[in-house]
Amino acid sequence: MADYIKPQTKQELAARYGVTTRTFTNWLKPHLSTIGRRIGHTYTPKQVKIIYDILGNPSVE
Repeated sequence: MADYIKPQTKQELAARYGVTTRTFTNWLKPHLSTIGRRIGHTYTPKQVKIIYDILGNPSVE
């Protein structure tokens, strides 16, 4: 994974993990307080990094 992480939507992240947005949302529910609220429809690079730390790097899976 590159050092730069770009902002991503829930749909983009779900696609990277190969699951539906509903499944991805269910995966994130227990971690919402750690991840924080999205800005508009996107997660910030910091939030995306937290998601990768929690769920694992999707390119490695």
